Amino acid sequence: MVTKSDLLLSFIYSCGRSKKNNEPIPSVTHLQEEIFLLFRSASFSDMMDSYHFEPRWYGPFSMDLSRDLTDFKSRGLISFDELRLTDKGFKIAASIWNSLDDFERQQICEVKAKYNHMSLPELIDTAYSMYPKFIKKSVIDKEAADKYFSDFLEENKISEEDVISAVNLAKKAMRH
Repeated sequence: MVTKSDLLLSFIYSCGRSKKNNEPIPSVTHLQEEIFLLFRSASFSDMMDSYHFEPRWYGPFSMDLSRDLTDFKSRGLISFDELRLTDKGFKIAASIWNSLDDFERQQICEVKAKYNHMSLPELIDTAYSMYPKFIKKSVIDKEAADKYFSDFLEENKISEEDVISAVNLAKKAMRH
């Protein structure tokens, strides 16, 4: 059975749209989102809890996944310049990749091909639309809320001073 760390190395090793192994991943945040989505696919749903993901500012985040990446970096297996495998990591990941069955390899490549080319905001929006409970702490969600309230204030001709005055009145009422 493949471990979560093995699967992570295999994902980095896999091809995406380029059809070349070790296709670079745009960022660590991108990788977090892609692994989150991979583990929710039917093929890897049994591993869903192996990396505990929680809502964070830029989508689902796993501290365990982050630790594995740090470990891979310290062992010289990956490079963060372009998030990809080093020569040493490539050899190890190739061996793991070859131990996966054809269907697992196909599923990994499909996820990478589908999401690796997306912009980060597009990828995060995709994860949120599929798994809305992960929006809780989102910066993107906060930006949408800020825009909504800003537009609301403007449409209703409410000034910043009106809002400050209302907040101060509410604080005063709460003290009495």
